[in-house]
Amino acid sequence: MFYYLEKLLNVKAMKSQVMPALLVSLCIVTFMFSQESAAESIARIKYPTISIKDDVGDELIHVQAVAELSNITINGSKASELSDLAWDNDEQILYALSDNGHLLSFKAVFNDNKFVELLMVNGISLHDGKNKKLRWKNSDSEGLALINSSNNIQGDTQFVVSFERLARVIQYNQQGFIEKQLEIPEKLKNNSNYRSKNKSLESILFHDQLGLIIGTEYSLKGKDKAQLGFYTLDGKFWSFPAYFHDGALTGLSSANDNDLLALERVYGGFFSGFKVALHHLRITEDHIETKVIALFLPEEGFFNDNFEGIERHKDDYYFMISDDNNHFIKRTLLIYFKYPR
Repeated sequence: MFYYLEKLLNVKAMKSQVMPALLVSLCIVTFMFSQESAAESIARIKYPTISIKDDVGDELIHVQAVAELSNITINGSKASELSDLAWDNDEQILYALSDNGHLLSFKAVFNDNKFVELLMVNGISLHDGKNKKLRWKNSDSEGLALINSSNNIQGDTQFVVSFERLARVIQYNQQGFIEKQLEIPEKLKNNSNYRSKNKSLESILFHDQLGLIIGTEYSLKGKDKAQLGFYTLDGKFWSFPAYFHDGALTGLSSANDNDLLALERVYGGFFSGFKVALHHLRITEDHIETKVIALFLPEEGFFNDNFEGIERHKDDYYFMISDDNNHFIKRTLLIYFKYPR
């Protein structure tokens, strides 16, 4: 091959200089091709005609696509037990956090605004302060938010993760190593304040008006369990009433006009399954106005899954993810829906 390249370029006299450069170029092209090829299609996508009703029977949510994910593994990170989502607008990447200390990146492919394919691009492990991969009780990662994900600069995104069991909020770089531990209200640092060590820092979000907000799965001990909500860094608890008895807050997303969407979930047991309520939250000066905009009920036959994460994609479109608990009879569903305002 190189003989014909020499003839074409007429560089026999410079063979010692040109041929290594050509080899390097070929290696770079091969590497780029292998990197692109590493992205693997991970989902079977269906397009059901489903409109979800709110608590008074009005149809508000229009499901555009339902993707069932395969439990494939990339770089030691498995697409399973996914607990939260975050959309990187600069990179056009959908990040998913697993509740065992792994961060996965997906490429959502659209054709004429139709969600047609989901590619698994990469997976990284989160690390502790000694640069060791998180394990056991240290690895119960639940909430995910992004820094520098919409500043028109590629390559500078960082990840903010909230944890249960050992309640804390950590900022990570793109390799999964700690940049810093974020200060949170004192009451959230003490595990004994939670109703269970596994019922603590469930969700996290950057809000234009309130700054960093941290959602607890249930209200802290001593507060009304029928009230769900989140804390701001000044220690204030912003609450709204749960729709279900024993309902838990599992996800938060930004919405239009600095509003929020909140996921509430309750598990009624093996035979009853999961019930999910989707709340629209409006922040006023000192309280939250709430409306239940969708109910996902097992008896309706749509989704009987453990939904834990929700994220705005663009405009009126959102992703929502379920946690399969790494159980072979359960599934990971990624719902793409429109909530028109």
